Amino acid sequence: MKFKYYLLLGVFVLITPSLFAIQLPEQQGDSLVKEATKAVYKDPNRSIELALTVYDNSSYSIQTRTNALMVVSTAYTSKRDYQKALDYIIKANEFSSQIDNEKLQIEMLFKTGILYQQLKIYDKAIEYMEEVEKRCLNYSDRDVVGGTLASSYLVKGFVYKDNLNCDIAIAFFEKGLKEYERLGKHHHNRSIGYYNKGNCQILLSEYANAKESFNKSIELANIENASSLVSFAEKGMAEVHTLEGKYEASVLLLQSALDKSKNVGDLVLNLGIYKGLFENYLALNRWDEYQKYYELFLKTQLEIKKSERNSLSVSIIENSKNLNEELNDIQSQFRNRIYLLILIVLTFIIVVVLIEVKNKNAIKALQQKIESTQSIKPSIKIK
Repeated sequence: MKFKYYLLLGVFVLITPSLFAIQLPEQQGDSLVKEATKAVYKDPNRSIELALTVYDNSSYSIQTRTNALMVVSTAYTSKRDYQKALDYIIKANEFSSQIDNEKLQIEMLFKTGILYQQLKIYDKAIEYMEEVEKRCLNYSDRDVVGGTLASSYLVKGFVYKDNLNCDIAIAFFEKGLKEYERLGKHHHNRSIGYYNKGNCQILLSEYANAKESFNKSIELANIENASSLVSFAEKGMAEVHTLEGKYEASVLLLQSALDKSKNVGDLVLNLGIYKGLFENYLALNRWDEYQKYYELFLKTQLEIKKSERNSLSVSIIENSKNLNEELNDIQSQFRNRIYLLILIVLTFIIVVVLIEVKNKNAIKALQQKIESTQSIKPSIKIK
């Protein structure tokens, strides 16, 4: 008994370091992915660098490396480089095909749907978000996928906001924010939700409500030290000040937003800030400042158009792919219907032929019977 006891103890002592050696790299990989995720809205280039370090290290699990690719896609999205964002989400889909993980599949669907929304292929974006919502609501543990469910509501809000249905958009933003608040985390996404809700409230001329939303967005973004999100919210608040005629207050907020966005590289954010600055300086008759930011606005606008042309080519390719898929489905359905029709016609012909043959045989048998009957002479003579 003592020998067995010491043997088991020795095996345990030998195996334990190996287990730690396996777990330690995996924990390091997860830690790097979390760090990269936090940097997405503060320093996307740093986020991409960290995440690719994890992906390129084959000692990490496929799931960890897939998560890293998803972070890379999100970081490129924050830089408005949708071409690369789409490339990496496609790569993540292919790379994760070996994993049987329902939660990861839901996240993949969500990420793809977001890219369709950003490429302005709205019907596909809604289709993906509907599928995400259905899978999340059917998932065994709601809290595990609650963040993705809430985000799907935000994306639906973005779609309706882009189509100027602000009342519907706000309803979806509030639905998503409510789900985030139930979970008690996701400060980044809550900040984004409040910022977009504030933009809708500006369009509805609800300036007091918009200020409240932007203040909440700034508060949540500061918790995570997310510079770009603070900049977006400050830009939104500055727009309210401009509409109220408070041009100096608007300029101060826009300069603060510009300072915070230096490392972000978000062209759309910079464009909005430059536009706000030159408009406010024009209202204040400060011509030198107006000229400076107007030129920066035009330069950034040109860069965005170049980026949009690339995104448009992706959008056209995706739309063409979708149309080809629909055409193939229609052709397949048409072929199946033709085959079915041919089968029905052939069956009908065969049945008619069989009935005709049967009738001919019956008539022939009847004729033979009549002829046989007529050939029999009567045995009784009638006088």
